[in-house]
Amino acid sequence: MSNPKWLALHSVSFPVRIFSALLTCISMSLITVLNEYVPVSERMDNTYYTPFWSSLVITVLIYLAIVIFLMLPLSLFADAVSISVVQRTRGRIHPVVSVVIGYVLLAGLSGVLFSLFVFRGNTFLYMDAIRQICIMTLIFLIWQYILRAGSYWLQHNKQAKTG
Repeated sequence: MSNPKWLALHSVSFPVRIFSALLTCISMSLITVLNEYVPVSERMDNTYYTPFWSSLVITVLIYLAIVIFLMLPLSLFADAVSISVVQRTRGRIHPVVSVVIGYVLLAGLSGVLFSLFVFRGNTFLYMDAIRQICIMTLIFLIWQYILRAGSYWLQHNKQAKTG
């Protein structure tokens, strides 16, 4: 594991997956709530607006259910597929490209499964939800890379100081 580009091919530990899933939920819910938030100065009279914190908690719970039931199990499958593709092509495909392709397929599969269970198969009527799942998958991948690189850096730094 001396070459950082091969860091993409190593399987992610489950605590890193869980922590990146939590960070993905928090990131996406902050983006969603800040996008939908109406400042006090722009609010109309006699209209109810949900408070910021309750909207944040509700969106975190919704995104957490999506990540736990769809993205975590399918990410195990996407990592296995990307490792298998690189091993079968014997290094002709860059490992990072293989992982990105696996997670793009993960986003598509998650979107289709989400539309089957929630929207009863009417995928094209609710493309905004599919788009959010695709963005959520890419944010999940980015958080995994950040946490993996951070743990790799900490282990490498710890070994350099001790020995």
